[in-house]
Amino acid sequence: MYQRILLAFDGSPDGREALVQAESLALACGATVHLLAIIDPSESMLVVEAMSFTPDNQRFVVQIVLDEGVKRLRRAGCTAISELKYGRPTEQIILSAREIDADLIVVGHRDQGTLARWLNGSVGGSILHQPPCSLLVAVKSERRSNNVTPIQQLTERGRR
Repeated sequence: MYQRILLAFDGSPDGREALVQAESLALACGATVHLLAIIDPSESMLVVEAMSFTPDNQRFVVQIVLDEGVKRLRRAGCTAISELKYGRPTEQIILSAREIDADLIVVGHRDQGTLARWLNGSVGGSILHQPPCSLLVAVKSERRSNNVTPIQQLTERGRR
């Protein structure tokens, strides 16, 4: 059914839930998972004497999170690759989905209050305005709330 799954991944608890669900789908379908992390320069730029830049340590941390996600998927038996992009998340997700000809986009659901959602918007909701393919918004059920292993614990286990 799905051959190419694009997973927007940031390592957050919501992102880890999306990773778990993408992993299950990929295993069931034999799909490749493309993990995509996005650094939004408008939120992370430093301005110093009229020059702006994204801190290198942010890129380093995001790359570590991506690498851990790929390792988890590969340990489970999935084919997985990662990519780091800069820009507005919704635009980059849609662009990447088109570039890889994705069958499915998977994003996590951040539980925000009404005001926060109005101010910040919703990446999943924004993708629905111009969907290049199907979209799964991974929501953590109360039954599975403790089912997602934090990335740091996964890293520590791998070192033992």
